[in-house]
Amino acid sequence: MLLRWVPSIVASNLLGRTNQAFPSVWLSLSAALAESEPSDLGRLVGAALESGLPIDISSQAALWGGYLRGTDSTLAALSTTTFENATDEKNASDLVQAHLIETLSAIGREHLDFYFLRVRHAFEESQISGALQAVEMARQEGHIRFVGICCDGPAFATLGLWQFNDAFEVLLVPRNHYDTDAYDTLAPLARERRVGIVTSRPLNWGYGLPFTSLPAHWRLRNLTQSFYGLTLAQAAIADLAEEHPVLVGVRSEAEVIKAAEAVSKPRPDGLRAMLQPFIESFEDEDQWAELLKSDKPVERAAAERRQKVLA
Repeated sequence: MLLRWVPSIVASNLLGRTNQAFPSVWLSLSAALAESEPSDLGRLVGAALESGLPIDISSQAALWGGYLRGTDSTLAALSTTTFENATDEKNASDLVQAHLIETLSAIGREHLDFYFLRVRHAFEESQISGALQAVEMARQEGHIRFVGICCDGPAFATLGLWQFNDAFEVLLVPRNHYDTDAYDTLAPLARERRVGIVTSRPLNWGYGLPFTSLPAHWRLRNLTQSFYGLTLAQAAIADLAEEHPVLVGVRSEAEVIKAAEAVSKPRPDGLRAMLQPFIESFEDEDQWAELLKSDKPVERAAAERRQKVLA
């Protein structure tokens, strides 16, 4: 496979307690369509490996595993949510260990570089105690290099667990230009404890509407020329990556290249101000009304979801 080389830009600051610097863009692999051909998946993973960027394999570890065997790339995975239903401490520990074994078997490696404990809501003390026992045991045995906590629900659920369990080296938290609530809640504790921060969902502003669809419907296409060679999506990623590494979902070889290029091209001054018209347009009621009549199911569904939420 021929792929132009994409430089891996390393963040200037160490990632918290890891005491290591990592690239400012991370990739989260995702199959674009259920009918994706194996060749498409191979090109996606091949491009991700060639980029040199950390790779999150949480979506379908078994799907990517065959392409990752024998590589030394930086790999990350999120826990499943099965331990939420654990009946006691041992059951929670067993469930987390089972997922780790399954994931490592799928990728044919002895360790993951990052393993994030996913928090969607408050837990029973026995559940979190068992889960933490499992990840700490895995770390001591060399199967996990760094343990992280992932905010995958209300920020206060993550905060409540984290305040009493200082076992994490990295925080994975949603953050984009439209919604910073979870980040604003959790970042202060991360800084206080010198925990590294990786932000996620930079292009997911809610309701299931792809952020990259904005220029087509909000009549802002002329502004995309203001980003000095960056696309709108790249501009958003580049701006957020100035502060912390950003985890970007990718579904194709082309998207891997675009994500990596977001931080390899020169970043224009005042980039956040340039993005402001797009941020403001997200509340434009007339444009949402247009999307209710869109001939694209994804866009129409997003507008319908927003209508229900605001009703």
